[in-house]
Amino acid sequence: MRAVVVIPTFNARDLLAEAVASVESQTVPVDVVVVDNASTDGTADLLAAGFPRVTVVRNDENLGFGRAVNAGVAAAADADALVLVNNDAVCAPDFVDSLLARFADPSVGMVAGVLLQGDAPERIDSAGIELDTTLGSWDYLWNQPVGALGAARDPVGPCGGAAAYRLPVFRELGGFDETLFAYWEDVDLALRFREAGWRCALAAGARALHKHGQTLGAASPAARRLEAFGRGYVLAKYRVGRRSLLRRAKIAVLDWPVLAVHLVVRREAAPIRERRRARSYGLRGPAHRTPLELATVPFRTALRRQADLLRLRLSGTLPAHFTVERRAYSGD
Repeated sequence: MRAVVVIPTFNARDLLAEAVASVESQTVPVDVVVVDNASTDGTADLLAAGFPRVTVVRNDENLGFGRAVNAGVAAAADADALVLVNNDAVCAPDFVDSLLARFADPSVGMVAGVLLQGDAPERIDSAGIELDTTLGSWDYLWNQPVGALGAARDPVGPCGGAAAYRLPVFRELGGFDETLFAYWEDVDLALRFREAGWRCALAAGARALHKHGQTLGAASPAARRLEAFGRGYVLAKYRVGRRSLLRRAKIAVLDWPVLAVHLVVRREAAPIRERRRARSYGLRGPAHRTPLELATVPFRTALRRQADLLRLRLSGTLPAHFTVERRAYSGD
C-alpha cells in the first residue's frame, strides 16, 4: 500500500523541519506534500534547501487546515492512503507502517495514530476522537499513560494531527468541509466516513511526539471564535438538537456556560456571534444522519470534563492541546 503524507503549515519553520525529517525517515517509502499557507518565516527556503524531494504547495493566503489539506491532496500523486501529520509532530520511524497495517481489514476507512505529549511523552495527547451524546468531541485517552493503549478500543475517527484515510474514499467524499477554517473538520470528516459505512481502527503503535504538549495559558480570541463556529456548524449540519427537547437542553448545559465565560469574564461576544453564524451555514446544506449511536462518552462524564476545562481556562492552565493545536494553520 502506497501512502502520501500531507503536512499543512504556517510560520512554523523550525518545527516543520523536524516533522518533515521524521516523515522522510520512515521504514516504508512515502511521498511527502507540504502545504504552505503563505508563511513569511523562511519556510519556502527551508524546504527548497533541505528537503528537495518534498512536493510544496504554496498558497497565496492562509487557507486554514482543511482547505490546505485538500489542496495538498489535489497536488499529490495517486496513492492508496492519505496520511496527515501536524507540523509540530515528530513521528517514530514506523509511524506510517503501523497506520497502513490497519488497512488490511477491508472495513477500515480511517486509522487513528497516537500523539504523545511533548513535555510528558509517557502520556497521551490524543488517540483519536470520541463523542458524547450531544455530538461533542473529545480526545480519546487524553492525559492517560501510554500503557492505557494496551486495552484501548477503536475511536470514532482519527485526530487530524495523526491520521490516515483511504485516499480514494477521501476524494469521493469531497475531502474536508472547507466551510471549517480550523477546528472540527476532522470530526465532520470522520462522521461522513461513518455515514458512508466505513469504520476507524486505532493503530496503537503509530506514535508521534506532539511538540506543543505542554501547559500554556488560555486559548486566544481567534481560537475561541473558531471553536465556537465549528461546534455550532457540526450541530446544525447533523441536526443534533432536532432529535428532542432533552437533547437541546443537554447541549445548552454543556456549551452555554463556556460561552458565558467568554462574554462575562473576557468581554468577548464574538464566540456567541460565530456560534449563531455557524448555525445558518450548517442548515444550508442537506441534513446528515445524526450519528448519536457512536457516542461513548456519557452525558455526566462530558459535563464533568467540561467543568474541569472551565476551571483550567479560568486559572490560565489549560493544556496546550486545547489552545494551540491549530495555531499553525489559523495564524493565531
